[in-house]
Amino acid sequence: MSTALDVDVYTSPLQKLPEAVGGWFSPTTSTLLTGPTEAVLVDTQYLESDVAEVARRIEASGRTLTTIFITHAHADHYFGLEALLARFPQARAVALPSVVAEIKSTNEAQRKQWRAWFAGKALDNTAVPEPLDGDTILLDGEELKVIEVGQADVAPATILWVPSLRAVVAGDAIYNGVNPFLAASGPAEWPKWIESVEKIAALEPEIVIAGHKKPDAADDDLTTTVHYTRDYLRAFIEELDASSDSRDLVARMQARYPDNLNPSALVLSAVTAWKRKKAGHA
Repeated sequence: MSTALDVDVYTSPLQKLPEAVGGWFSPTTSTLLTGPTEAVLVDTQYLESDVAEVARRIEASGRTLTTIFITHAHADHYFGLEALLARFPQARAVALPSVVAEIKSTNEAQRKQWRAWFAGKALDNTAVPEPLDGDTILLDGEELKVIEVGQADVAPATILWVPSLRAVVAGDAIYNGVNPFLAASGPAEWPKWIESVEKIAALEPEIVIAGHKKPDAADDDLTTTVHYTRDYLRAFIEELDASSDSRDLVARMQARYPDNLNPSALVLSAVTAWKRKKAGHA
């Protein structure tokens, strides 16, 4: 059964972190997929104001929210879950079992970190999605496919494939005009992340919605999503090897990608990579 689906992407603003933390937090996406009568939300936001905007869009759609799908266990993608489930009690929150397990093991630490980082602007969250049985979410009878790609900026990582739209809601496997976050992974994981990007490319999508993107960036240009993420990862690996220290690595990457949002992500990635390199783990 095939129905006409629509997609509405909300991207939060670049967020300045408190002085005690320093730096910025990248714009984060939530994607609302709608059919004639139902809606599915992919990832929830985390700041109270952004979660409220997502809720407003769900209500404005006039559809019944049946499912909230969580792509991976980073708090910026699921900390709105408790508030949204309270507002839309008919909805079921789901993720693949591997992601559910990771959320269960890291949620308490992330609650503590988010309180320190966002000084009350981030929602607290104790909700955990249910394990999805199988790999299919139905939206007005149409099958949406959940695919575990393995590695993204963290692992495990999943994407949602919408065949009728030839669309991938990619979570943090894909970035768009924003410096990817490489500090939570290392040289052993980066080639696996590239493999995840290649899995997405193999679907031959026409739309790829990045987990972090410039708010005005298009989702239908593979050069700024799939190709960009793959090429950035390869460049970071090359420049880490060629650089003399973390500052040099940052300068080299900024020379290649001068227009990227959020230099804080690049700086942290470079510092972490060089610490590993000096410790002999690179």
